[in-house]
Amino acid sequence: MSFDVLYVCTGNLCRSPMAELLFRGWIEPTADVTVSSAGVQALVGRGIDASSASALGQLGIDPSRHRARQFEAWMAADADLILAASCDQRDLVMTAVPSTLRRAFTMKEFVRLVDGVPRGEPRAVVAAAAARRGLVARVQPEDDDVRDPYRGAIKHAKTIAEEITETVYATLDALGFAAERWAHTPPARTDRSARPAPY
Repeated sequence: MSFDVLYVCTGNLCRSPMAELLFRGWIEPTADVTVSSAGVQALVGRGIDASSASALGQLGIDPSRHRARQFEAWMAADADLILAASCDQRDLVMTAVPSTLRRAFTMKEFVRLVDGVPRGEPRAVVAAAAARRGLVARVQPEDDDVRDPYRGAIKHAKTIAEEITETVYATLDALGFAAERWAHTPPARTDRSARPAPY
């Protein structure tokens, strides 16, 4: 069975498409996994925000084909892992689809909870991360959020892209989906020759 990952943010113009495209660009080509994104208040049909597009371009990712779409409950119901940009968005998903309680996290929260979980079957890894809630050190809710760079400066968008990059690397590695070339050793940000091929 294919493993389905859904990224969620507000407008589906910055954070969730960044994560989706990075995940898609750095995944093991033979991995049986799908990834998509949506926004809880999506500007449907719009392309990715210009600053975020520039930041992705510097990471070797072409975002030109992205078009924003609205989050719908069925997307979460069908997903094996939902990764939101913020705690508010994660909670909205859980409210809309209560069965996602053990499958919905923020991007940073999942990485924090999965740290130390042995790699294995992806659904088992997600379940293990959920079981660690309340067992690992708590953080302030805002520490699990990725700030929104919408319509901000390129410098700000690049900082957010780097935050998201770290979560994507860690997520791919934890689930066992990282391309062998990148597993455990993320491509250097400063060396274009070391980056994966564009999406």
